[in-house]
Amino acid sequence: MKDLKQRLGFGTILVTAIVGLFLLDKSAVPGAAMIVLGLLALLAQNELYTMLKNSGLAARQSVGLFFGAVTLLNAWFAWVPVAGLIIGLIVGYLVLEVLSRQVENAPARIGSTLLGWLCVPLMLSSVIHIRLLDPVDGWEWVMLLVVGCKAGDSSAYLVGSAMGKHKLIPEVSPNKSWEGAAASVLGALLGGYVVASWAFGGHIEAMIWIPAVLVTNLGAQFGDLVESLLKRGCKTKDSASAVPAFGGSFDMVDSFLVAAPALHGYLALTLYSA
Repeated sequence: MKDLKQRLGFGTILVTAIVGLFLLDKSAVPGAAMIVLGLLALLAQNELYTMLKNSGLAARQSVGLFFGAVTLLNAWFAWVPVAGLIIGLIVGYLVLEVLSRQVENAPARIGSTLLGWLCVPLMLSSVIHIRLLDPVDGWEWVMLLVVGCKAGDSSAYLVGSAMGKHKLIPEVSPNKSWEGAAASVLGALLGGYVVASWAFGGHIEAMIWIPAVLVTNLGAQFGDLVESLLKRGCKTKDSASAVPAFGGSFDMVDSFLVAAPALHGYLALTLYSA
């Protein structure tokens, strides 16, 4: 009950802050939300590196964070194609490792460094790509992404805590249930309807926003499970304790890890394929 009260209290504050940030991004300071996203992405990446280090998998943290910052900046300024950036950074890093002559634990160090970069800032850079897809509706699609993830997450927590009896993937996340997963989909659809009616002004058809919400929600649920897999692998409950009842930055952005690339792919293949 205490955890639920904390979630509701801090959740309300977070939702208010997010809405205010989005309004600021749309009306006064374009890109404000993306700046905050970038900072959260790097904080989440740093938390993942800390978890890996505590489990005996020390990475080149400064290198990974530099790669993360470059990836996020490139998503906004479009200096080079994404595929070229990824290949270039990986090649450069492998050369750096060879020149360092540090043979001991090289596979674990290289894998951990690349995991932190590829799993967090690279995945989250898709939010920026969504924002830039359309000069008019890009902001609205990001809003749909956030609502689809967080409305679903809140619904899953409330229903799963109250009546979750059939475990989803207990080996990865013992507390998640099929009841919570179903509630997540319904909550995301309800939130998506609100966004489609308010943010989009009702000009987006249901046959477009409903699949977008479903893709987003499915991605969000797998993103949450990805973080659970990593945390359990590192024997860690929360990535940090910055926000009571929510954890750290990684816990706050985990649902976007898969949801953002999934929604970006859906939009790029359907509405913006030309």
